[in-house]
Amino acid sequence: MTQSGEPQSSSTGRSGDDFRKIDGIGRVTERRLWDAGILTYNDLGQRTAEEIAAILPSTAGISAERISSQNWTGRARELAEQAPDLRQHYAAFHVEFLLESDNSVRGTRVHHHQTDARAAWAGWDEDKLLTFLRDHIPLPAAARLADAPGPEPARAQPGEPPQMQAGDQGPGNAEPASAGQLPAPAPSWLPSWSLIIEELAPIRDGQPSHTLPSGEPRSVRLVVRINPAGTPTQESFDFSATIAARTFGGHDRLPVGTTHGTVRVGDPVSVEVTGPALPADLYRLVAAVDIYPADHSSEEPSLYHQRASGDLMRVADLPLDSIPA
Repeated sequence: MTQSGEPQSSSTGRSGDDFRKIDGIGRVTERRLWDAGILTYNDLGQRTAEEIAAILPSTAGISAERISSQNWTGRARELAEQAPDLRQHYAAFHVEFLLESDNSVRGTRVHHHQTDARAAWAGWDEDKLLTFLRDHIPLPAAARLADAPGPEPARAQPGEPPQMQAGDQGPGNAEPASAGQLPAPAPSWLPSWSLIIEELAPIRDGQPSHTLPSGEPRSVRLVVRINPAGTPTQESFDFSATIAARTFGGHDRLPVGTTHGTVRVGDPVSVEVTGPALPADLYRLVAAVDIYPADHSSEEPSLYHQRASGDLMRVADLPLDSIPA
């Protein structure tokens, strides 16, 4: 980081710890170390003077003897043990969209400069983009404790469970309050990895069906569960879910319907939502789920909000007898 707080990067786009805090390392040498993949004080502290000298060009006039005399590795280890710098800093991303002539998104590419992580996928996928950003934005320790991320959801394909968030959380052992004790307060938050969306799929006659005729009302099954490890002490929660069909590779979302209910911790709840007919196209089912305290009032805010992507669904102009059951 520069003195003005702007992010630093090397010629390859990588950036790392401020090596100029070490006597003998200037801006050019710092960037050459970054280019070689030495990005942190730990990386530098684990190298020998000979290894560091071999990485740097001989024209830099830096020898193993000089590195040893200035104690680069020892100073790097000291800096690695110190508390992190709490000044403002940047997480830098580069996002590119390949557009068709009508400006629809054909492809997406994203790059995180600090780690050189890259990803690419077809079309526009808001959930994948947000997941990539969340994975590579370093959260402070307090934020990680309050909302620790579990394994990120994978993109669902027809016949597979939808994108979900899983974790090790769920309720504690709820016991009735004895005389003179106050009951446990209602939770004011719900960890994001407690809510699991097990299924978000199109159905027909109660069975999964990923090819559906146009002109027929759409039915979708949603299965939600709250993981019973580590959640606040509550036996059940209220939920609300809004389901839509998003055109594949596009932005348009056509509503399917909204449902409300109660989910007991550890027990999956399955609901079916039926909405209006959709025009022929390829869609991705998406849902927005809000979790509330049990018996909540209409004024209470949700404890947690999660969006999820489910199965693909093709609506086709086909005769009914040609649609697979």
